[in-house]
Amino acid sequence: MLLYNDLISLKDENQIRVALVGSGFMGIGITEMVAGTPGMQIVAISDKELSRAYRAFEIVGISNPKVISRKEELSKLDLKNDKIITENYKLIPELENIDIVIEATGIPEIGAEVAYRSIMNHKNIGTLNVETDVTVGYYLAMLAKNSGVVYTVCSGDEPVVIREMYDFFKTLNFDIISCGKGKNNPLDIHATPATLEKTAKTKGLNPRILTEFVDGSKTMIEMCATANSTGLSIDKRNMHGPNANTNEIAKILCKREDGGILDNSGVVDYVIGDLAPGVFIVAKPKGKIAESTLKYLKLGDGPNYLFYRPYHLTSIEVPTSIALAALYGKSSLSCTNTPTTETITISKRDLTRGETIDFIGGYTVYGGIEKFNIARRENLLPLGLSEGAEIIEDIPKDTPIKYNQVRIKESLLSTLRKLQDRMYD
Repeated sequence: MLLYNDLISLKDENQIRVALVGSGFMGIGITEMVAGTPGMQIVAISDKELSRAYRAFEIVGISNPKVISRKEELSKLDLKNDKIITENYKLIPELENIDIVIEATGIPEIGAEVAYRSIMNHKNIGTLNVETDVTVGYYLAMLAKNSGVVYTVCSGDEPVVIREMYDFFKTLNFDIISCGKGKNNPLDIHATPATLEKTAKTKGLNPRILTEFVDGSKTMIEMCATANSTGLSIDKRNMHGPNANTNEIAKILCKREDGGILDNSGVVDYVIGDLAPGVFIVAKPKGKIAESTLKYLKLGDGPNYLFYRPYHLTSIEVPTSIALAALYGKSSLSCTNTPTTETITISKRDLTRGETIDFIGGYTVYGGIEKFNIARRENLLPLGLSEGAEIIEDIPKDTPIKYNQVRIKESLLSTLRKLQDRMYD
């Protein structure tokens, strides 16, 4: 697909107009990339801190954007020329003359609100909020399809990059044995923002964001999104996560009969080693000629072969998903069938009745991953619904939390999850 050629052919009046919710580290990167991509322009930014929205526009040479805060102000805008900032993210999906809304907050409740409102206002929606996707992505994808718009997880994060590789090798008639990501940090399921405060400061990161990576929650979320979009599953609860470098992955993340650690093929997993921040697929060709060709190309001795990309480019790659959605009506990644996995909630310490679960990457819980049918049967609480939930019985450390052990905070996110759950019954 000659994406670049199609983008440069767009006249000014036909350029893809992008609105953004969330202008933190990822959002600022998206702003810069969209502004520099042929055939696109960033026209509106929402952030709870207006200073960050101002800064995002300033980075791309746009000064004096118009500030709006109420719905009544929308009618006064020059929608072809005005650049807009707002603290009220709920206004963004209601802007006319917008081709796609990009959500980049990482907060599940806001992600659900923005996606739902965008779809109901007939706007394409792209998200970097994988936390929302693994919670209600199936419902949002179906809602978008029925509304004639696109719901997509954006390229740049590992799930989409893995999905692109998956599609490539499935097209070439390979058996997919395993696929996944290289984890950037050694796993510490009990890490907290306090224990990681100094490390976060040296890396220029928010301690909560770093905690979500270190305690494994982000990896579980990303691999859940990957599995649900491809129809793959997991080999065991929370996956294996072996220590393995690139020269070892194909020999480890394969079936036991081939010398590996897997009981099943067609699974997602992760490795800790030199691959990070890359992604991988372990696959097996079905034809004898194909296998001899791989050996001739010095890709290994088989029967399983490693294919990997040693990087993912986060916000830098987002414009490709924007173009696919706006120009061709295609999603880079979404769950369009019953999910195969669930991101579950596990207690990070002993939790006492009356406590409230704080947030992903916090002090009270971390994420795990389980097969979807098992999570349903055991009544396990999805991680995306955990924030703000009240503990109604004591829960020991490292225990998967069940729905009946908490009182979930009511929100649009929880409502959409209830609607999604009815789709399976």
